[in-house]
Amino acid sequence: MKLNKLKHPLLCGAIIFGGLSSNVNAIDSETYLKLANDTIHEANGGFVPNINRLIDAQLKLVEIGIAGSKEYIRQHPEHADVLGEVVSNAENMVNMSLDEIEDQWHQGKYMRARGFDLDKFDHFGSLFSLMDAIIHPATSYISLKEYKRTRDTKYLARASAELIEVVEHVKHIKH
Repeated sequence: MKLNKLKHPLLCGAIIFGGLSSNVNAIDSETYLKLANDTIHEANGGFVPNINRLIDAQLKLVEIGIAGSKEYIRQHPEHADVLGEVVSNAENMVNMSLDEIEDQWHQGKYMRARGFDLDKFDHFGSLFSLMDAIIHPATSYISLKEYKRTRDTKYLARASAELIEVVEHVKHIKH
């Protein structure tokens, strides 16, 4: 699945407004939280009548996370190396299996292989939270694709759990 950067109006607004003022948050948290909470609510219902819409919402979340991360990098270039790895791999993430994304990104194998010690960062700091704003909806995307394929509700539960976790992180993002 190809991420359509700059094709979603919400994403365009986040980038445009993010680039105009240094007082703007690094992420469009209002839109992000609405999309995430809407997905959580629908997934927790146990049946999703329009799974394609929900799957597309996860890509929008990833795109908002990317836009927020790029803005953060502009304001905090000292973190460009670590956050840039996540941004540049977002498209690869959505094409992984659940086991692969868990191993490589949630468990940190990819970043450790590149010499990054993620334990030195505050788990609820802006940097880590922005990383999670990409990784968790990518995982939710994979889960929802599996739900579409199998109709097994465990994948809805996984998608919801991923977003419940990231909702807390997004609340901690500061520029």
